[in-house]
Amino acid sequence: MWTLALACAFFLCIHLMISGTVLKLQIIGAIGPTAYYILFSLFSLAGLIWMMHAYAIAMVDPLNLRVWQAPVLLKALAFVTNFVAFQLVIIGFLNRSPTGMGALKHLSDKPVYGIIRVSRHPILSGIGLWALTHMACNGNLAAWIFFGSLFALCALGANSIDNKRLVLMGDTYRSIKKRTSIVPFVAILTGRTPFVPAEIGMVKFLFASSIYFVVLVFHEFMFGLSAV
Repeated sequence: MWTLALACAFFLCIHLMISGTVLKLQIIGAIGPTAYYILFSLFSLAGLIWMMHAYAIAMVDPLNLRVWQAPVLLKALAFVTNFVAFQLVIIGFLNRSPTGMGALKHLSDKPVYGIIRVSRHPILSGIGLWALTHMACNGNLAAWIFFGSLFALCALGANSIDNKRLVLMGDTYRSIKKRTSIVPFVAILTGRTPFVPAEIGMVKFLFASSIYFVVLVFHEFMFGLSAV
């Protein structure tokens, strides 16, 4: 269990204490941007693999206390929230976002468009929703540490990106923030932007849906635990 905690702390530290801080600029100044991003990607991948390995071990650790038992209704709801999470992550990956790195070089003429109406951080909000769902349905200490770390990273990371974009883009990004939200569907429900399914695209929706159902069917084979 302590190995999992250490792995999660390492993963959080390299993202929150290096990326988006003055230290990042100092490292880039010393080794250059290409070398930095290669090293950062390698450390991130290594940290994630370490987390996953430590989580598998922690699941059979005697210290892995069961905090609570998720009710059947909550587990049923999880199929819906995970479906939404997959849509956000996959469609968000396929679409340009005002929070993405590309927006610093070229901001779209319609920055609030498609999946961005649902969340201006579609990938982070999708991963965060997925992590929160798994925390709720897996009421053991190991799951709360593992998925809680991913949820914290998404929440803090989205706020950090917002702050950096405000500094770099000023009123342009301030306008985008007013019309969007981090939490999925909040901007739509509060009337700040309309929901336009046609902008998302049926092909992207079906593609994300197919990946979700493949993972759902093969969940036990891939992760050793049934999704049901």
